[in-house]
Amino acid sequence: MIFFYGILGFIILAAAYIRFAPLQTDIWHQDPELATASDKPNEYRMIGDDALHFDMPAADLQRLVDGFAQNQSRTKRIKGVLGDSIITYVERSALLGYPDYITVKISSISNSQAKLAILSRSRFGYSDLGINKKRVRHWVAAIQGLVVGR
Repeated sequence: MIFFYGILGFIILAAAYIRFAPLQTDIWHQDPELATASDKPNEYRMIGDDALHFDMPAADLQRLVDGFAQNQSRTKRIKGVLGDSIITYVERSALLGYPDYITVKISSISNSQAKLAILSRSRFGYSDLGINKKRVRHWVAAIQGLVVGR
């Protein structure tokens, strides 16, 4: 029985650490196009040729993306401000509060065109079961819908 309580205690402590660990924004706030790729399948990036182009000024796209991101449940901006080309958000899982980091980079192509690159990755674990890929695809579809609806 002592072994069982020891294992249970370890699980509780590990879950508490994951939930309350410092965010380490300086580690996770990286240019999505330059960040080193992980050797674990717990990230998804839409960069380079896969980055999206929009027919709107970069500042307008950034306000739209930031507004969308901050309206997502369990998501908040942790580094960067409007006007910076790179902003990082943390989104926590519903059950245990596992942090995933989402970094967006908005670049101006011209006065009326901008490019959006996104990197979404998990801080803990090896596999994310495709959550980051689903998130990026959801964000992209929603942002495209918001741009069309303007």
